[in-house]
Amino acid sequence: MTKPTLSYKAKGVRLRPLRDDDLEFTLAWRNREGVRQCFIYSDLITLPQHLRWFEQYTLKSDDCVLIAETANGERIGQLAIYDIDVQKKTAEIGRFVVAPEFAGQGLMRSAIEALCVLAKESLELNELYLEVLPTNASALGLYLRLGFQAGASDADKIKMTKSLI
Repeated sequence: MTKPTLSYKAKGVRLRPLRDDDLEFTLAWRNREGVRQCFIYSDLITLPQHLRWFEQYTLKSDDCVLIAETANGERIGQLAIYDIDVQKKTAEIGRFVVAPEFAGQGLMRSAIEALCVLAKESLELNELYLEVLPTNASALGLYLRLGFQAGASDADKIKMTKSLI
């Protein structure tokens, strides 16, 4: 499988592939206090670490990080679809980070909804899953409202799934 170059427009947002010129933004969004603690790996990430990650990411064929934008091209946030399994027709989604100036406006919800449609229509997937920290109540609520079902959990994370059929 070659790396998908996914783009999609829906719900007032546009999804496009992550580019080099996005990296400073995505790093700043992800490292913000209160945001990074919502990730399983919550340490601060340095720019050299982020650049190394991006270099390795570009070599993967089952991983697509996207930037959500407004119609005017303003960056709303980052999201990803990865561990894409074309045989099982499943993938994981996550790495959701919103730009602080767009937080609380519902645009990342729209972006996640668009990502789910993209997964079904462009990648022909039947199921998506994600992992969330049990302490991240706002994310848990959002995922439930988006139709994800809580599944297996442990002290560290809850796995949630969504059927696209």
